Amino acid sequence: MSQIPCHVPQSQATRLLTGICPKQGLTCLLSWFVLLTALSGTTLAQKGKKTKLPSQKFKGYGGLPESVKQPLGDLPSVAAVDDSLRQECRDTAARIDALVEARLAKDGLTPNALAEDYVFVRRVFLDSVGRIPTLVETNSYVSEPDPHKSELIVDQLLSSYGYVSHMYNYWANILRVVDRPDRNIPAYGYREWLKEQLRQNRPYDEWVYDMLTAEGKIWENPAVGYTLRDYGMPLVHVDNTVRVFLGTQIGCAQCHDHPFDKWTQNEFYQLAAFTHGTQSRESNGTPAFANGNPVNRIREQAKTRNEKGLTGNLNLVVNSNMFRVAFDGRKKLKLPHDYRYDDAKPNQVVEPHLLWGEIPVDAQKLSKREQYAAWITSPQNNRFAKTIANRLWKKVMGVGLLEPVDNITDDSLSANDELLEFLTREMIRLDFDQKQFLRTLMYTKTYQRVSSDFDPSQNEFYLFPGPSLRRMTAEQIWDSILTIAVYNPYSVESPSSQEIAEAMDLNLAMVDYGDVERVAEKYESLLSPKALNEMSKPATYRRQVLVRASELPSPLPADHFLRQFGQCDRETIEGDESQPTVPQILTMFNGPFTHMMLEEGSVIYDALLRATSPRDAMNVMFLTILNRPPTSRDRDVAMQEISRGDRAMGYGNVIWALINTREFLFIQ
Repeated sequence: MSQIPCHVPQSQATRLLTGICPKQGLTCLLSWFVLLTALSGTTLAQKGKKTKLPSQKFKGYGGLPESVKQPLGDLPSVAAVDDSLRQECRDTAARIDALVEARLAKDGLTPNALAEDYVFVRRVFLDSVGRIPTLVETNSYVSEPDPHKSELIVDQLLSSYGYVSHMYNYWANILRVVDRPDRNIPAYGYREWLKEQLRQNRPYDEWVYDMLTAEGKIWENPAVGYTLRDYGMPLVHVDNTVRVFLGTQIGCAQCHDHPFDKWTQNEFYQLAAFTHGTQSRESNGTPAFANGNPVNRIREQAKTRNEKGLTGNLNLVVNSNMFRVAFDGRKKLKLPHDYRYDDAKPNQVVEPHLLWGEIPVDAQKLSKREQYAAWITSPQNNRFAKTIANRLWKKVMGVGLLEPVDNITDDSLSANDELLEFLTREMIRLDFDQKQFLRTLMYTKTYQRVSSDFDPSQNEFYLFPGPSLRRMTAEQIWDSILTIAVYNPYSVESPSSQEIAEAMDLNLAMVDYGDVERVAEKYESLLSPKALNEMSKPATYRRQVLVRASELPSPLPADHFLRQFGQCDRETIEGDESQPTVPQILTMFNGPFTHMMLEEGSVIYDALLRATSPRDAMNVMFLTILNRPPTSRDRDVAMQEISRGDRAMGYGNVIWALINTREFLFIQ
């Protein structure tokens, strides 16, 4: 088969991409073929006249990088689900289904039918590992005769490294994970630490507690990355913590009594008093200043050597070592000088006090910061378990039982109170095992049913006759396109924590200028922008690094595919978007990925080479991109397109059309 060209029409783009309903399936697909026919018919075969389109001359852009065409190597092992708990999981799932169906019946509604295999396998791959299944994976699931195959595929996917990549993307958006919270804070180790918690399947309450109490430099104890994310904004950090882990927004009370909730400014400061002694930088009295100001000392040494001083990487590594999280419980927090309420006075020292509940008994003799972390993550703190249960329910089902998931008040109404309380108790019973909780949700018939349209703006409850129809996240779109094109999306290896430490760590109390020079050289060779760019070059295609979204820099440039499709800049909690935009349309029409999958050596290219006939090739294209076989009508229209002229040209048109359907972009 010759190089597959790509015909990319330009006109009517916005109207078509935003105006076709993803649930229409065939109508959606045919609309694209009608467009292709209307726009290309006169050039492909106008009354026997053969005109060579520029796109038919497309010979690729040098092919895909060799590293992504290689078979997927060994990935880190992942904590597997416990087979012995399968029956328990089934029983719990049945209880969830009963609670859902009872609520539906109360409103005179019935649950949707179970989804067919092709729909379910696509859905469960996207929700478990963040990508569509491959051609082989789709066919393997559909042909599997085991009546429990839906459970088996859930277990398999949750036990794979794809789960780690996908859940990292999920948590990175919530925790606002970036490579550098400050230009002098390299947080690469924090990213890898978070993936490690997911890989090991550590209980959620444990790794949250670690983040809230961690001390040290970020390459010594990467969990301090959570505190350093809000460097210089300790009160904002308290608000973000309560919002993320307790589902409550108290930020307004930082400046005044909350206008829409019960929290007062005094209560906000009382809670913030628990963490007020948290320090993020070395200063007088800390170990780094044992022999005076280390920065001044190194600068003086530079002068004696006729050096220019601390510039470039020299300055960066010294300043990076100035960031060290520690806690001094002796520090006292005061109310603002302009405090205006009657319950306290301006500049009054604030004593720590919780918003609700009590400090767990086994934490009462610990530091204030540890008491705060123990209270947040305690099983007795119902809001902690309820928030994560509601978040994960939304992740799987598309809509939370409580919405918004991070603005829960005492007056918040849920779509199903009994179900929410059951899920909260279940999260506690499972000792905050996220994976087992997700496994249970995916075992439910509710999850395995046909999806339903739901518009959150309608101000009504979604009662879950099935999952809510939703668009893929930016990361799911990116990783799914890679699945169609590349064999190895993990070909770029990140620096290890040990390598990062060697390229950054200085003992500031004893350091001299020569030490700084040696570390700065290691930094330049490993972590500088130039070094990181060189590291990713083997996987680069037309300035795009072809690795999973979880392995890419954060934040990405605004013109990157992921950002165009709604990935946030990680400045706000869950700031990602799923609305269609013109840049998205143009990227799908003409971006590098339009041609990437048509390059020699791509996954779909190789699969089409093995096709024995146009009919077989058509099945390959549909099953690879939409994860379903073509209908008879699909086949008729596709064959018409393929037969209009050059066969490779027809294949390219069909692939392009399928990628640009709304059906491809949605989780049904």
